[in-house]
Amino acid sequence: MGGPLHLTSLNHISLVCKSVEESLEFYQNVLGFFPIRRPGSFDFDGAWLFNYGIGIHLLQAKEAENKLNKEEINPKDNHISFQVVVVILP
Repeated sequence: MGGPLHLTSLNHISLVCKSVEESLEFYQNVLGFFPIRRPGSFDFDGAWLFNYGIGIHLLQAKEAENKLNKEEINPKDNHISFQVVVVILP
């Protein structure tokens, strides 16, 4: 078949969120992502974000999914990991 595809970069990550509004607050205020225009043809709630060469699509969970309550973090569950540098000024 000719081997694997030759990927050049990551285009975006999509995350289903219990609350797009709360997730927006985190990704904008804590991680510094900014909203970008989202196609108007989609018939579901969500928000598109971008920064650092990374696109993140936040998708609102359906009502039934929204009732899920995760009390603890599972490191084997879906997640994304960012490496950051913390600078402490005197």
